[in-house]
Amino acid sequence: MRRLLLLAVLAAPLAQAETLAAFHITPAGRDAPQSLLIPGSHQGEAGLPSPAPSILDGRDALLLESVPETEDVSDLLRAPRGFDVLAPFPPDQRRLLEAASACARLGVEPLSPVGLFLSLLAATAPRDEPCPGLPAPSAATGEAPSGGDPSLRALAEARGIPVQGLETRREQLTALRQMGGDALLRMVALMLREMQRGGPPAGLSGLDAAMVSALREGDFAALRERTLATLAADPPLRAAFARFMLDARSALMARQLAARLPRESLVIGIGGAHASGPGGVVARLRQAGFTVEPIRIPALAPPP
Repeated sequence: MRRLLLLAVLAAPLAQAETLAAFHITPAGRDAPQSLLIPGSHQGEAGLPSPAPSILDGRDALLLESVPETEDVSDLLRAPRGFDVLAPFPPDQRRLLEAASACARLGVEPLSPVGLFLSLLAATAPRDEPCPGLPAPSAATGEAPSGGDPSLRALAEARGIPVQGLETRREQLTALRQMGGDALLRMVALMLREMQRGGPPAGLSGLDAAMVSALREGDFAALRERTLATLAADPPLRAAFARFMLDARSALMARQLAARLPRESLVIGIGGAHASGPGGVVARLRQAGFTVEPIRIPALAPPP
């Protein structure tokens, strides 16, 4: 009996060990450095584990989709003089957008559709105090947010490992603009309707429980489909978002990685929706000759 109890005690930590879905990347060629791709979230999420510090052992850099930069992108945020980006919206939504623009403080007038979308996204991002004139976000319940890009960045900075971007801010905003001004304004309208109903802005302010579950299980196809499902009521908008914001950006990130992977050992954090499908980062790296294998990596349990 004593031996059985001892075995039970020793086995308990193993049964409770946390892991995360990831991909091991090996370039062609002998003695090529190996890298780790972690599809995740751009912010902490309730129930999402943080990768264990050991994943950064021996790495040359951490690559995230984007990092803060000072490049002037005002030409993408500014509309021609006399253009009224708020004209298509009814008075109640105009007031919300004016409040969002005042809170975001992009410093550009008049705003283009890209600038308007960015203002609303910035104004509804998690912050200590809600923006005046906008609905207060629902009170947080359940588990505290964890994991995602913030945890990767904190691990890298604690070890003195460089944190670099896969895309520039201009490249991201150019992808938005390629969706077309009309599509962007329809996406803004969708976000506003969700806000007015008391919910988050159309799935763009974080992941829901099903998305976090898909991340934990490594079901990135399900995560992509759930992301696009928020736009299902507008099929042309859904198609434009998939083409420009997912697949085109995945192609750009894969090209950047293909140039660096043969000579550097990297940890790469990308949005989970970029990992799946024939146009995703994983498929494109395989097409470029890299061996990309799904694995589970050690992780830290999310806080209660």
